[in-house]
Amino acid sequence: MSKQTKPAKETTVRVSAGNATAPDKSAKKCDPADPPPAKAVKGRYVDLRVVFWPVVFLLLFFFQQNHFAFHFFYIEQEQLFLWDSSYLMTRMIEPAGMVTWITEFCVQFFVHPHYGALIMSAWLTCIGMLTAGIIRRIAPAANLFLLCLLPVVLVHFNHFDANYSCRGTIAYTLLLVVMYGYFFITNLTARVLYAILFGVLLFWSAGAVSFLFATCILWRELFNRFSRAYYFIIPLLPVAMLAFWGVYSARFGEFRLLLFPDGYYNHMLRPGIAIYFPWIFLFILLLVCRLLCKREKSGGVFKHLETVGQLLLVIFVFWLGKGKFVNRDTDIYSELDFYMRSEQWDKIIERCGGDITDHLHLCCLNMALAEKGELTDRMFSFNQKGVRSLSVPWNKEPRVSVLLSDIYFSMGDIALAQWMAFEANVSMPNSCGTRMLKRLIQTNLIYGAYPVAEKYIDLLEKTKYYKDWSNEHRRFLWNDEAVENDSLLGIKRRCIPAESILTYDLQVAFIEQVAANNPDHVASLQYTGAFYLLSKQLHFFKDFIGKFYGTNVLPVLPEAYQEAIIILSEQEPSYLEQFVISPSVIVRFNEYKKQVTSNQNNSAALPGLLKKKFGNTYWYYYMYV
Repeated sequence: MSKQTKPAKETTVRVSAGNATAPDKSAKKCDPADPPPAKAVKGRYVDLRVVFWPVVFLLLFFFQQNHFAFHFFYIEQEQLFLWDSSYLMTRMIEPAGMVTWITEFCVQFFVHPHYGALIMSAWLTCIGMLTAGIIRRIAPAANLFLLCLLPVVLVHFNHFDANYSCRGTIAYTLLLVVMYGYFFITNLTARVLYAILFGVLLFWSAGAVSFLFATCILWRELFNRFSRAYYFIIPLLPVAMLAFWGVYSARFGEFRLLLFPDGYYNHMLRPGIAIYFPWIFLFILLLVCRLLCKREKSGGVFKHLETVGQLLLVIFVFWLGKGKFVNRDTDIYSELDFYMRSEQWDKIIERCGGDITDHLHLCCLNMALAEKGELTDRMFSFNQKGVRSLSVPWNKEPRVSVLLSDIYFSMGDIALAQWMAFEANVSMPNSCGTRMLKRLIQTNLIYGAYPVAEKYIDLLEKTKYYKDWSNEHRRFLWNDEAVENDSLLGIKRRCIPAESILTYDLQVAFIEQVAANNPDHVASLQYTGAFYLLSKQLHFFKDFIGKFYGTNVLPVLPEAYQEAIIILSEQEPSYLEQFVISPSVIVRFNEYKKQVTSNQNNSAALPGLLKKKFGNTYWYYYMYV
């Protein structure tokens, strides 16, 4: 009898649905290239996004319009965008040229009210949407949607700084676009090639974010496929080589401008820590998404608690950053700068009411008073802080250079106004700004340097919003009569001295000479007297009054001058008899002396007592400021 054979055991082979090959054991279950589950992109989630992002955009718009309306006007003046094909080609063949061109194209529209807030809100909303897309690709089941608002808030912090360039925001947006595309690629080789290609393209088109992109990809792959993560060191190599080339070819001065967000800040200054926050956030986000990518979808009360927690985190970060990074003085200066450009002197005086402590604000105020011919009459009605209330020291910052150019132009010192305009353009991120370009046109027309003026006119004629102004000034070229008859250029030309002189002490000697040679230029005389009074140099003031009093330059003494003369006459009573002093000024001085005498034993409280009634007099300033 033959031996009965046992039937062989049945074996089963499991294959993944839709794929006949065994899965790669080295790959984790939450591969970022895997498409998200259908539930993550369907149903009520899509309906929520349709409402959510327009609401975010509107909130950003209203906040920026309320807090940064004048800031957008200010940064528009710091750049020059030319509607010219050769200008486009020049930008595109230089490192980070594309993002610079896009930024300049957008910023030129900031000249219109509301356009700055609209455009910047659109860019920030795009950052939030792209971050949300990346979260869905990596961890579709995790309830992390509201974390996409954090980079919006963090990038927004940078706009609080006047030295930050909008190029950083646009470059960050392009980075997120490239990263979002990366997470759709499934093949390892394709991923490496994608990272290499777009790392190089990002370097050439957007600058330092290429290094952030390459390091973020390596960081992600270290947690996702550690055994093969070393492949993603390769994309870092061309970025590092390009950075090395950029420094040693003298296209960029330092590696920090090519590898870190410093490249999107004024290259002459060091940025604060806020500029690094959006970059650090990306690394944290990738890590959090990796840790939660296997997590099952939460529901019920726990899901709502997570959502509320994320919302509170975003609100807290926004509140904390607003208090720490928003500089109210900078916002006020941007507003004053706009009024100066548009010659709204009354608006400046109104805005500077109250107790002013910032020297830049005081400089704007005193220039407005001088342009209205009211400086010596009203200057002590405001909180003056010495000669720096008239002119601050030059520190090479663009906004200080621009302000000094305006002040010197107002004084009648055309040479210094032109020099500060040059320095302002050199220190600006793009080495040229429309506002100071207009100043250079004015000063060169005043000096009769018509070929130089024509060169700048040709540039402005290629802009969208300044070509009309430029065309109007073309008629002054090689036309001395037209310049001399112009209400602005003519009177400024008459401020030029017959021969050059060496000036010092805030140009007081030169301004005094301008006042003597050009009596029609009232601001020169007013600034001269104000310098002597604020510096308390009454011996120079005495010579100044002796030279000009009773002439066409100074037929009548302003009240502040009368108060200073009374101080001088305390040591020399006969000196007072040379001038016509208002009886009301004499009566008020006697009251001032009486209050000082009666409170001699209360010296600590005396300044406060005097300020209530005599705080707007030169006597109080001379004794206590």
